[in-house]
Amino acid sequence: MKYKLRAAVWEITMACNMRCKHCGSKCAERLCDELTTDEAIALCDELVEMKLDFITLSGGEPTTRFDWPLIAERLSTGGIKTSLITNGWLWDEDLIAKTIKAKVHSVAVSIDGLKETHDYIRREGSFERDMDTIHRLIDAGIHVAVITTVNKVNLLELDEMFKLFSTLGISVWQLQIAMPMGNLKEHKDLYLSPDNVDDIIDFAYNRLGTGVTIALADCIGYYNSKAMEVVQKHIAEDWCWQGCGAGKQSIGILHNGDITACTSLRSSDFIVGNIRERRLSQIWNDPNSFSWNREMKKENLVGLCKKCQYGSMCLGGCTNSRLCMNGSIYSDNKFCSYHVAVSEFESKLDELIAENTYDNLIEEYINTEQYQLAELVIAHKLEIHEDINTLELYAYVNFELENYKVCQQVNEKILLLDENNSYALKGMGLSLIKENCLLMGLEYLFRALKFNSGKTFDPYYDLCVVLKELDIHLLLEELHNEAKKCPDYQAEQFQGLLS
Repeated sequence: MKYKLRAAVWEITMACNMRCKHCGSKCAERLCDELTTDEAIALCDELVEMKLDFITLSGGEPTTRFDWPLIAERLSTGGIKTSLITNGWLWDEDLIAKTIKAKVHSVAVSIDGLKETHDYIRREGSFERDMDTIHRLIDAGIHVAVITTVNKVNLLELDEMFKLFSTLGISVWQLQIAMPMGNLKEHKDLYLSPDNVDDIIDFAYNRLGTGVTIALADCIGYYNSKAMEVVQKHIAEDWCWQGCGAGKQSIGILHNGDITACTSLRSSDFIVGNIRERRLSQIWNDPNSFSWNREMKKENLVGLCKKCQYGSMCLGGCTNSRLCMNGSIYSDNKFCSYHVAVSEFESKLDELIAENTYDNLIEEYINTEQYQLAELVIAHKLEIHEDINTLELYAYVNFELENYKVCQQVNEKILLLDENNSYALKGMGLSLIKENCLLMGLEYLFRALKFNSGKTFDPYYDLCVVLKELDIHLLLEELHNEAKKCPDYQAEQFQGLLS
């Protein structure tokens, strides 16, 4: 199987002693279809059998479930690094002793602001009770993390919260965005705006190495250099976002044994099975499971995400962000930091064009490989006037952005105006090959040579690169000799191609 299950979040109960204003699950009472102890233990054994690396037990409030220590211990002793997310209200010495016995790796306490804000969001008196719980856990030698769901109010308190947490001995502080789902739908005053994402990233970046480690959740990023550096400090130096891992590396397990890609994706549309009906391994290895994400491609998305230069790697960022903010998993992720930056640029585009010229801006952005910005400027110019030179530039930047279908469409338009345009023929060939249409792509590349007439070496070089990649060496020397006749021939470009 292509996908290896590494991590899971298991909502072991929907029972909760809080009624948090941002709770996406709208947790309240224990539900009658909750897994029994025997069913839960059997699931633990299967997770161990599948060699899961990490699991987080959550809820609801997991400590309201009487057998949670049995579940945690079964997972931990099976070699799975087991963590617990709690609201901190119920903790006493007995609960801490059970946590130690269960070999729980870490306990994350939810803190959503300073005292007044936290108690407003959660429950009167919970802030002081949570602080006491954190002290108890740390004194007992348990790794303690804090999770904050950032909203419009507590965003302004992050600095004071950082100072407080830095004095407590907390190992990690995770920041995540409050999503408009569940209870939060009734509290629109807490909603963040897209530009607040950069406020969170800047906050975390400016405090690197100065105290408690700040972790940015998967809903914050993505191709923002500051955000990447923050996450790299927490995970690994070579880390970079490569798309939502839901259903690819991780799953969500609901209280009744339903399996979803992520516990935030709770609707029946995302439930792929139930462990009462099929073994988890069968659900995971079913080629139809999680197909919406396993088969996700850049071209499935819309808006900027569809044409973003990072789209083929990022795949729109956090799935639940797109779903909650825009109502579809294929929608634009307007809470992506890169999206915010490009949108801001686009809003100022008319002003930039008035101060410069289209051609100067296009040249600057192409020369500095800022193809996303070049695409916006060229598209703006084409709305006013279409000419072959501008269309050629538009095809080029879309190729560099890996928008191969757009590249083909633009080159088709050029070929309608000039059927022998060597540049468009070459562009068609290369974009088709990128989409694995090899024979048709090669046909276009050879046609490009036919109408190039020795004007430029590019078509020869590009065809040589393609043939080399396809392990076809027969024509390389002949093509190179033809390229030498071109006035712009560059010998260094061909180094390594002919060996």
